[in-house]
Amino acid sequence: MNRLTVVRPVDDLIQVFDVYEKRGGVTFQPPRQFAEPGELALYLTKKKKIYFLFSNDNVVEESVTLPSVITNEATIESALNARIQDERGIHDKLILKCLGTSTDATGESATHRYEGLYEHEVLSAIAAIPNLEYLQQITTEPYALFALSEQIFQGRSYLCVYTSEQKNLIVAVDDGVLLFYRTGVIAVENEIDRVAEQIRDISRTVAYAHQQFREVNFEFIALSGTIADAKAATVQLQMATRLNVTVLAPTLMVRGLDKYNAQNAILEIGSLYLPKSMNFLPDRVKAAHEFYTGGLIAAGVAFVFMLYALFQGLSAYHGYQESFDQYKLTESRLSQTLRNTETLNERQLDEITEQLKSLTPLHEHFIDDLLPLENVLNLLKPNTLTYNENNGSGILVLNFKHKSKSLMDLYLFEKKFKHEVSAIKNAQFTSLYKTDYNALVFESTLEIGEKAQGVSR
Repeated sequence: MNRLTVVRPVDDLIQVFDVYEKRGGVTFQPPRQFAEPGELALYLTKKKKIYFLFSNDNVVEESVTLPSVITNEATIESALNARIQDERGIHDKLILKCLGTSTDATGESATHRYEGLYEHEVLSAIAAIPNLEYLQQITTEPYALFALSEQIFQGRSYLCVYTSEQKNLIVAVDDGVLLFYRTGVIAVENEIDRVAEQIRDISRTVAYAHQQFREVNFEFIALSGTIADAKAATVQLQMATRLNVTVLAPTLMVRGLDKYNAQNAILEIGSLYLPKSMNFLPDRVKAAHEFYTGGLIAAGVAFVFMLYALFQGLSAYHGYQESFDQYKLTESRLSQTLRNTETLNERQLDEITEQLKSLTPLHEHFIDDLLPLENVLNLLKPNTLTYNENNGSGILVLNFKHKSKSLMDLYLFEKKFKHEVSAIKNAQFTSLYKTDYNALVFESTLEIGEKAQGVSR
């Protein structure tokens, strides 16, 4: 079973779907929504495969003409990046994907068409993702909508529309080629007026498509999103555009979606079918992938050497077996000796036990005090541990100190530590915290026990 997590910012929230892919199909878990980046980062910490989908209208489409003998993709992208930076005065790197290459009649030069996203905008969008090595895909909403529509209507000519309360997203496709996409902002609060404005916006886009691509015979409109389930809206759209209207049914594509909110997951479903050419991974993410893969390879090499060592130690095993046989013989003799040794009766044993218990209260209570701290101790071992006793009352004091590598790591650790401490059910328990954000150091003091008069803390 393949597990992945799809993350998409929606308005002021971040929507997250956990997805399970099996041979029988795809299952979506109910969506989660996060308002704070820190909460999202904490949730994604243990996720091993993450798809990120976001809205970005600042897409650059450019071309560069070079001698046809230059075919290295990295060289072409470097030349295009340099030209764009010179012309626009923007020194931010672009993450580029090739749309196509055409050669002139002489065959001496070739024109390469690229589409790209500014790297700083991508890095800003994924800032809340904690483990970049698990980030497998980054794309924009239009490409996700195109990928889904092509999965259903491959080889056809059509317009696919996704509507939300604040915008229309429209892609025009001809035989597997994305001709263009457009985002129309809908700034109308009244629901009836908003639907009417959405239909007008779609109609204007259809008219533009007919005008700009006269050679393409668009067959229909594939509708999804907020107005997809409104029968009256589909009829009005069909009358306005004179194109047949078909509605995407996400509940027939994947399992687990609520039928009343299924249309909200259209773009997340589309991200599952995204081609590699529409995956915009920045160099920082690729470097994290390579570092993670290198660690796995190193672990594999170490495992091979371990097998070799085991093989070399086969002869030593026989020597061990002889020693083990001698040990079993000795153990048998010892067991026989123990059986012949006089043992204490129950009364004598109870007397000795009571004497041992009376030696010190620590023998009876020290471990009991530590048991509620099991989860905290699994998270971080204490620097110091002291027990102070006075007049029959005692305090167990544990001091913790943790240094993080980054501010995000410090934030996540501090939140996790306080959460585990807050879960301890003990009326005689106190906690103190100190966090140095400049030095990235978190300190805590935990005290357990009754505070007897005169006890040093």
